[in-house]
Amino acid sequence: MEDSMDRQKEELPKYFQEALGDFVHDAASGGAIRHLLDLGYTTDAIMQKLEFPTPRARVEKTVYRYLTERGILMEELPVSGTDMRSVSVDMRSEAELCALLRQYIEKNGEENSYVSCPFGTIRRDRERRLQKMLSCLTAREREYITGIPWKPQVMYHRLNSRMLEIAVYLTTHSNVEMKFYFFKSKETVVLNGSVY
Repeated sequence: MEDSMDRQKEELPKYFQEALGDFVHDAASGGAIRHLLDLGYTTDAIMQKLEFPTPRARVEKTVYRYLTERGILMEELPVSGTDMRSVSVDMRSEAELCALLRQYIEKNGEENSYVSCPFGTIRRDRERRLQKMLSCLTAREREYITGIPWKPQVMYHRLNSRMLEIAVYLTTHSNVEMKFYFFKSKETVVLNGSVY
């Protein structure tokens, strides 16, 4: 019993220390990080803009939390796959694919349009493969993808203008298999016959 109480006493200051650290970080740079994200900055660009020195891991944690809280990044789909109708699309040119996906986004709204992102599953164990996969992107697009601390699973990113451009380019210029989810119309657009 005494050992348990001693452990609790030791853990309590650690908890408060972490909470205080989070509070100080949020006051010093958390708001700035969120603001710069809203302006379209990548994690690397945010690191350069911050006036208060902040470890990269802390910036990435703030980026991840903000993206998930805003619904831009999701670990799981809010709709069951069985409730979605699968629509297979043959590979198209970059322009045709972009136009097709824009029609789906218009019909469903950006907040109901997502793309699967396998980057965390690749990044953890095959960094060179990820770099090769992303090599067709611009430096800024690669920075955006690699600046997100992806969980080691397939995740889902909202099809905002930045991610639409990245997803279309990866689909048409690499061997990445991607799925696009449109929740309002309950459709999954499958390219390259991808299956996760």
